[in-house]
Amino acid sequence: MRVIALLIVFAIPDLLSGQPKKPGNAPPAKVTALDMIKQVKEVFGKLDYHQRVKFINDDGLTGYELETSKKTSFESDAFWKSESDTLGYLYEFPRPIKDSIDVVNKGKISYYPPGGENILSAFNWSKVIKRNGDTLIVPFDASQAKNPYGKQFDWTHPGNFKNYSRAWIFPASMKPVAYKCNRKGTWTLNRNVLQFIAEPNQNEFNFELKYLKQNVLIKELGGRPVTYIKEIKIESDTVFMELKDDQEEDGDRVSLYYDREWIGKNIQVTKHPLRLFLPVSFGSEGSSFILHAENEGRMPPNTAEVTIFTGDKRYSVTLSSSRNASSGIILKRSTPKK
Repeated sequence: MRVIALLIVFAIPDLLSGQPKKPGNAPPAKVTALDMIKQVKEVFGKLDYHQRVKFINDDGLTGYELETSKKTSFESDAFWKSESDTLGYLYEFPRPIKDSIDVVNKGKISYYPPGGENILSAFNWSKVIKRNGDTLIVPFDASQAKNPYGKQFDWTHPGNFKNYSRAWIFPASMKPVAYKCNRKGTWTLNRNVLQFIAEPNQNEFNFELKYLKQNVLIKELGGRPVTYIKEIKIESDTVFMELKDDQEEDGDRVSLYYDREWIGKNIQVTKHPLRLFLPVSFGSEGSSFILHAENEGRMPPNTAEVTIFTGDKRYSVTLSSSRNASSGIILKRSTPKK
């Protein structure tokens, strides 16, 4: 910063005199005060940045956000706040110069003095979060996708910040599994810190995050309690599995849920086995395989025989599911004996 300041101090006399030195015999160009301000703003503008860091609590729904902006040009910064925002503003420094009510977009615009601002907020995603099993999803706000004031956008005025970054710090109980942005940039994941650094000169950022609870077996699926009837030790990275009707075929249809994802929907269970190759998680709780009934056939409940092949071992388990409950097995990796 000191070097930049010195460069500007020495450049100002030439700019004011209107006699900048040029090679050859070309006549000197007249430099106005407006030209000087533009050049100074361009030098300082390269330092402008806007960043947000979210600290997520163990529940995956609440936490705190720290926003810092640096605007070293001669312009103030404006920040739009929605009436229905998930943020609760706790601290601002410096205080806004003024606030303006945005009736059309149902919000408020706070104007900060030159230099930037620091804002600490509490957030609560309970009303916007979506769930897929125990995976939590903070979605794009599709309904606001063409609105620069959309509540899921990071948007600043006037102009774009040349440098922009976002970071999410997850608790030990959470793991990000997918993330995307509507703008170009670089994602990095280092332990429990997920960071996005945008390419320069972009605006109106919108993010989608998917993250899940680590090492937690599913106890409920589709509103039904899940009972695990067997734990099987697996020594390989993958396991071969067969699923078939263990009794008379009676039109049973099931959906299969494995390691927090649906791997089959509305499958008819017959005497002809359904064959699957499945990866096995390294998590201490293991991977869960759940049989979820779509109907109960002609002879309730819905049952199926599951056979697991691992190494030279074979395990057979009968799973049962009804409209009120589901059952499953746990596949847990074990260290091979030397």
